[in-house]
Parts: sequence; C-alpha cells; structure tokens
Amino acid sequence: MNIEVTWFNLFIPLLSFIGNIVFQVLWFRSRSNYGLLKSEYLSFAVGLAIIAGLQIFSNATYPQSLKDMWSISIFNLLIYGALSYCYFHFINLCLTARRIRLVRDLYAATNGLTLDQLLENYNSRVMVERRTERLLNSGQIFEQNGRYFIGKPMVLFAAWVMVILKFIFLGKGSEYD
Repeated sequence: MNIEVTWFNLFIPLLSFIGNIVFQVLWFRSRSNYGLLKSEYLSFAVGLAIIAGLQIFSNATYPQSLKDMWSISIFNLLIYGALSYCYFHFINLCLTARRIRLVRDLYAATNGLTLDQLLENYNSRVMVERRTERLLNSGQIFEQNGRYFIGKPMVLFAAWVMVILKFIFLGKGSEYD
C-alpha cells in the first residue's frame, strides 16, 4: 500500500465527522422545528454517505486489495462511529444530565433554590410525563387502551446503535454493567 492511500484513508473518518457536524448545525439552525434528535440522526446518515463516497473515491483512485479495502473501510466506520457517538452525547449532555441542569438552574436563580423548589423542578413523574408526551407527539410511541407501544422505531434503532457502540468501545452493554 502506498503512502498516499494511507494518508488519505486516515482523514476519511475525520472528514466524514466534520461533514456530520457541519450538516447537523446548519440543518438544526435552519429548521429548528425539525428537532434536535432528528437533526442528529440525519447528520449521522449524511456522515455515513460521506464516508461511503470517500471510500469509493479512495478505492478508485488508489486501487488496493479487497482485503485492504474492507479492513480500512471497517476501521474507518468504527472511528466515525466512535467520533459520532461522542458528539451525540456531547450535544445531549446539557439537555439530559440532571446534574448539569441542576447546576445551571442554581446559577440562574439569584437567591438560590430551596430543596422543595428543586424537587418541584426535578420530579421524576413530571420528567417521565414530558418524555412520554414528546415520544407520543413524534410518533415514536403510541397509546392504546392505556398501554404504550413502539411506533416509529427510530429511537429504538438509535438506542440499539448506542448499545452496540458502547459494547464495542467500552465493553459494556448498558449503563447498569
């Protein structure tokens, strides 16, 4: 394998990741009603398309053995997946981490907050109701006879992807491991 193909292949996951970020930021800012989560999914798919296109370009420009082509492609996908996994959690950390939200709320309160005020803002029943409402409104789940079921399986698919990536990179399948 020559040096040009090696250097080019090193940058494929990075360029795809940059494309993911740029697309996500531009899409979310131009279509804020689309939703953050959907913009993250869409931008991940755009990054996958970029990585596929760059791999095809690399293989056409710098012919390599089938074994090298597949091994480089798999490693580039894993690197892109790891970078995207970190970006996904970085973006969502401030929205979902209760500790961060709690500190931000305390910072915004000029006279501090009492424990009762904190418990009012961080009531687990209210949080579950809000999340359930968001999932219902987006069609991710639906209610029938007082029971909830999976609707559009996009969040479920994303959850499985995250579990798989977490297992690959961290050796753990869930947050309870």
